[in-house]
Amino acid sequence: MRLPLVLCLSSLALPALHGAELVPGLSLGGFGEAHAELANTQSGSPLHADDARNGLDETRLTFPSDADLQLTYRFEDFTLRTDILASTVPIYDTQTVLLEQAFIDYRVDSELTIRGGRFQNTWLGWEGFHTPELWRVNHSAAWDWNLQNHAAPGEVLPFLSDGAGVIYADGELPVTVEAFVVQNVLGEGLGKRGGDNGVGGSVAWAADGFGRLELGLAYDPRAALTLDGSFESVLAADLNVDVDGLQDHGWYFAAEVQAHRHPHFAVDGRLYGNDLTALGMANYAVIPGKMSVTAMVDFVERGARATDRDLTEYALAVLTRPRKQVRFNVEAFYWQERTANADAYGAAAVVLVALP
Repeated sequence: MRLPLVLCLSSLALPALHGAELVPGLSLGGFGEAHAELANTQSGSPLHADDARNGLDETRLTFPSDADLQLTYRFEDFTLRTDILASTVPIYDTQTVLLEQAFIDYRVDSELTIRGGRFQNTWLGWEGFHTPELWRVNHSAAWDWNLQNHAAPGEVLPFLSDGAGVIYADGELPVTVEAFVVQNVLGEGLGKRGGDNGVGGSVAWAADGFGRLELGLAYDPRAALTLDGSFESVLAADLNVDVDGLQDHGWYFAAEVQAHRHPHFAVDGRLYGNDLTALGMANYAVIPGKMSVTAMVDFVERGARATDRDLTEYALAVLTRPRKQVRFNVEAFYWQERTANADAYGAAAVVLVALP
């Protein structure tokens, strides 16, 4: 089954992009990017474009592009944030234009914020969404698997949440606590009832000279398809760490382990059971602020009861910033599948120009 790669591509150990302030409190930002990828997939690869699996390997060259507009408005204790992404190819499933975010934050006091609307649910998961937030060109194989709609295998479920939440951060303590009620976390399908909302939260601890450690938990009722066509509830846990204590020496490290408990989860009439993803990466700033190199390894156990569906991915990326508003990144990747004749490898590049 093909799980499309998201087109919000790559990053760099560099400052984030910020929007220009149009009038007091109102900022407009975003970027446009052009992407190219040359990939070879063996006949059994899930990245093979021919769903019929004609028994032949495939080499393809693609040139997608996209643009992202970000609008932020701050008024007293309220902040409005909207993100719109448009692409030349489907972003998720069949959509070429997607409202990624449209939420309002109300800052109750210096410690508590209430959020409502549509937001990216990065509280469960480590990888970023867009080029300025990533450390390579493509998203990882772990990200690609976690886009899987567990209630309708073969379909893609965006990492976007419609719901509400609270964020608590005490300025005196290095701890941030978040909790959310959202429409779904891992599955959206016929098994869902009107009140079957996902719930979740996270606790993050940050320390000077080390970095940040975060634990996320989520529960999604009737979100995974089973062999008999019914749906079971899912429990998800995510542990991720960012180590930035060595950035003065050019190094940045990050790792994540995410587990989903759905012991009767089935794909294409086969029992998969629980799944697990793990990711580790290292980034070194060769020329601080101008060029860095990322090495990444990630592992996907698509099902504990279907061990021949395991996958390991290796990626090496070079990330550059030739101009203040320009980024040019390249990478090579290799998907090593446990299944025979199912590997994939290739290279990708992206050029991004940010709004001033």
